[in-house]
Amino acid sequence: MSPMPLLTMSKGYNSDVEALRQKEYPHMNDGVYLDHSGATIYAKSTIDSFCAKMVSNLYGNPHSENFPAKLSGDVVDQVREKTLNFLGADPAHFDLIFVANATAAIKLVADSFRDLSEKTSDRRFWYGYHKDAHTSIVGVRELTYGQNYCFRSDQEVERWLRSPEANFVNRYHSDGLGLFAYPGQSNMSGRRLPLSWPGILRQSESLQNTYTLLDAAALAMTFPMETIFQDVDQAPDFTCLSLYKIFGFPDIGALIVRRESGHILTLRKYFGGGTVSMVATFGENWHRSKGLQAPTYKLHEGLEDGTLPFHSILALGEAIDVHKKLYGSMSRISDHTSYLTSRLFRGLTGLRHSNGQPLVRIYTENSDFEDSTKQGSAVAFNVLRANGQHVPYSDVERSANSAGIYIRSGGVCNPGGIFTALGYEPWMTERAMSAGHHCGSHGISIIHRLPTGIVRASLGAMSTKQDVDTFVEFLRSTFLENDPEWRPSTRVTVRSPRAGAFDFDLPVDYTTSSFPDVREVPRPRPMLHHLPSAPEATPRVTPLAMHDLMHGLATVK
Repeated sequence: MSPMPLLTMSKGYNSDVEALRQKEYPHMNDGVYLDHSGATIYAKSTIDSFCAKMVSNLYGNPHSENFPAKLSGDVVDQVREKTLNFLGADPAHFDLIFVANATAAIKLVADSFRDLSEKTSDRRFWYGYHKDAHTSIVGVRELTYGQNYCFRSDQEVERWLRSPEANFVNRYHSDGLGLFAYPGQSNMSGRRLPLSWPGILRQSESLQNTYTLLDAAALAMTFPMETIFQDVDQAPDFTCLSLYKIFGFPDIGALIVRRESGHILTLRKYFGGGTVSMVATFGENWHRSKGLQAPTYKLHEGLEDGTLPFHSILALGEAIDVHKKLYGSMSRISDHTSYLTSRLFRGLTGLRHSNGQPLVRIYTENSDFEDSTKQGSAVAFNVLRANGQHVPYSDVERSANSAGIYIRSGGVCNPGGIFTALGYEPWMTERAMSAGHHCGSHGISIIHRLPTGIVRASLGAMSTKQDVDTFVEFLRSTFLENDPEWRPSTRVTVRSPRAGAFDFDLPVDYTTSSFPDVREVPRPRPMLHHLPSAPEATPRVTPLAMHDLMHGLATVK
């Protein structure tokens, strides 16, 4: 990869954002916000227009029949259709169920499959998920009574799609009830996964009873979703979203359901207020779900339990209008954030200690950060010392906080992606847990010189060049180690209009590879107690042998 000055890559950058930041995002002036994958930032106009409607109208519970209730009901219907249109999902072919967040949408689908599976011959359903999945996707496996499988790569998924019977996926009957789930974008690394899989699966003769669930929470923030929904035959059966990741406010989610597939959700057992037309509580217990009474009732009426958050839905309508006014389209946002992500990637790879060693190790399976079909607006990395050892990710975040730069670090709720990137084997994960490590801010950042998490910087529609340059300069000034006796052979000076001039090393031979081999980091080899050599794998381990094995691992220093 040849060196390229950062500021020459300005294609796609929306310079209007710099003026918008002053007018619409004054609350971002106190720091550099780089955690948009967690939640992006709301515009001032959204809050203003929402408040104006709240104080000039009277809204009631939409389950009632009075005028304030009818007003709320009309708002809900209008915003539901407006949201579908914003996402490019034709209301004639898709329905939208309002939920708390993407996780709630996933759980709604999972509960429905669990309930329906009780009527199958083996009383369970098969579940497959990708290793890059968010924890909320992984958690569905607990409802399958062991009949689940984690795909470790895109290639393994594609082999299975081509030949379902020829590939082991821990499934007894390929034509039985099944659900395949994966993220449109890794919430850890920002890598975007193929969107063609739902359409391919739907064409498979052997997988006609297997449905698809796309987790689009991370993807939808900076991606034109009409790409997914424009062809109903290629679209996922179910797509979950956290709308606050797109608009910043309100805190609400959605499940987009392909109408031809949605009937399977109406067979769930649980029902809440508003989702049934009749309920018997004395004598024989029975109820009538609205979801099973089409066309009298619509699909969403049988799935939205209890009173909807109608004030939040009102705010969502205002957020969509403001978002379109400020940014025009999601395609423009995609181009803008793709430019910034590429700028950040090149800035990070240009940081090198005076001995030539890189300051950061980026975790990616992409070689092209400028391709928005393959890379979203997040970069995952760890900071390295000049001797190659890792700086604890918690120290990086703590230092960034002190400097007014807001990033995220740790496991970021993506266990498969994290431990694949870091080179963990199953026994090493258990060792980390036994040592006291856990997800969250109080975990152990490094065990045996191997990190347990990463640092993530993520960009949004309102991010600017200055945000990127300030973060890169922060890493340079805080963690770069200089040796006055060593001089680099070539340097490239890059000028940022606001951050001033600073240098980046952009080596001609810099390349990326699929998840760097962390085995180069020194760490002790485990010694098995009373075993002169590692035993051959056997299907069963006696309690005594297991005790000895665990005792041996516990003595590793």
